[in-house]
Amino acid sequence: MDAVQLLKSYAAGERDFSSADLRRTHFNRASLYGIDLRNACLVEASFKDADLRGANLEGADLSRAILTGASLIGANLRGANLKGAELRGVDLFRANLSQGCLIFADLYEADLREVNLESADLSESILRLANLQWACLQGAKLHKADFREANFQGVNWQEVELVQACFEGANLTRADFHGVSLSEANFKKAMLTGANFAEASLSDANLCGANLSSAHLDGANLCCANLSGANLQQAGLKMADLTQADLSGADLRGANLWGAHLTATNLQGALMPDGSTRD
Repeated sequence: MDAVQLLKSYAAGERDFSSADLRRTHFNRASLYGIDLRNACLVEASFKDADLRGANLEGADLSRAILTGASLIGANLRGANLKGAELRGVDLFRANLSQGCLIFADLYEADLREVNLESADLSESILRLANLQWACLQGAKLHKADFREANFQGVNWQEVELVQACFEGANLTRADFHGVSLSEANFKKAMLTGANFAEASLSDANLCGANLSSAHLDGANLCCANLSGANLQQAGLKMADLTQADLSGADLRGANLWGAHLTATNLQGALMPDGSTRD
């Protein structure tokens, strides 16, 4: 089947195109509301600015497909293969991407509010400036994913793999990372006010210039972490491991460092809890 045949059948009222072979076909700006493309082969197909609201793409192969600017509101993409797909500016509000493969996918500025990404693999994907408010990421893999300047309000980070993830400039106000492994993650200049990092692993993480005011870091592993210039006012760092961490120029006024490990910690120029400056 080719694109012309599908569009003609769709216009005649047909909706079931499950398992169709439509690789490298073009549906740019097409209206395909509620179409059924379950298990379809859509490798390298193009859906630029297409209307796919409510579409059923469960198990479809969309690897390297182009969906820039498409509307997939409420679409079912459970178990779909979107490896290397172009999804810039896509509207996926309340879409189901659970168990999907989005490795290397480009989701720059995508709308992912309330999307279901449970157990999805987003390793090395690009989600810069994406809106993930209240998205479900339980069990998702985000290894080396780029979340710079993304919005994560209301996201539950438990059971999420975040090693080497990039959250530079992201809004993570009051995010709950309790006990989460964030080794080598990049939080440079991120908004982390009131975030919960208690007992989290942040070894070798980059928190340079991050706003961690009133953050909870009790018992966290911050060994060798870069916290230079970070705002840690009123932060809780009880029993935190700051061995060899860089806190130069950091603002620790009002922070609680009771029992914290400060072996070989760089505190040059830091504002200490009592307001004094460390030479």
